[in-house]
Amino acid sequence: MYLLPGAPPPPPPVQSPTDWTPYRDRVDFELTEFLYKTVQMSGGSIDTLSQLIRATVIAHGIGPDDIDLFACNNDLLGTIDTTLVGDVPWQGFSMFYEGPRPDEVPEWMTTTYDVWHRDPRQLLHNVLANRDFHGEFDYIPFREFDTMKRRRWRDFMSGDWAWKEADLISQDPETHGAMLVPLVLGSDKTTVSVATGQNEYYPLYMSIGNVRNSVRRAHRNAVVVLGFLAIPKSKCVLS
Repeated sequence: MYLLPGAPPPPPPVQSPTDWTPYRDRVDFELTEFLYKTVQMSGGSIDTLSQLIRATVIAHGIGPDDIDLFACNNDLLGTIDTTLVGDVPWQGFSMFYEGPRPDEVPEWMTTTYDVWHRDPRQLLHNVLANRDFHGEFDYIPFREFDTMKRRRWRDFMSGDWAWKEADLISQDPETHGAMLVPLVLGSDKTTVSVATGQNEYYPLYMSIGNVRNSVRRAHRNAVVVLGFLAIPKSKCVLS
């Protein structure tokens, strides 16, 4: 949707301060945040904690259905996955090797790997809609010079590549008025322990070049997790 010149963007939707959907209430939300984000408790430990709490309340004469508590780790994760405000649902698929195999088949050729990802287009829309970046966001490429008229490169949109790409956009009448949004991807090996049981993945991160580097380094939601790539394991045999 195009805005009239000088028109401000529409205000964000107003949410009721008592609406904790899809969580039952504020306590339910804060318990989820504590287990999943603060202490990063594993899925097995969440199951054990849920069973202990339910056994405790039953011992004191309270029915398990009378308390607002996650039944297990899958219940907690299901609630997290249905959270729509400021988030994009996770999707997953499995893959395995189907090519030719040698006489001594390595383990990675017989293993099924899970890949988890989120819709990059929806993630991009969320980053662009984040009002926290106001005043620290470059809508067009630029060239920066110091007092000695020497060229300075500090942010992505001050580089020559962004300038050349904007020139290409301007040459196509169908893209007039469009904004250049460069995607920046990165990955690094890590061990994911939250609800997965110490499985190793390569997290795939995404950011955009319009956000200034000072914001990106400050971890202000300018870098989002796009996916988790499984790591095939193999043994090197020396002859």
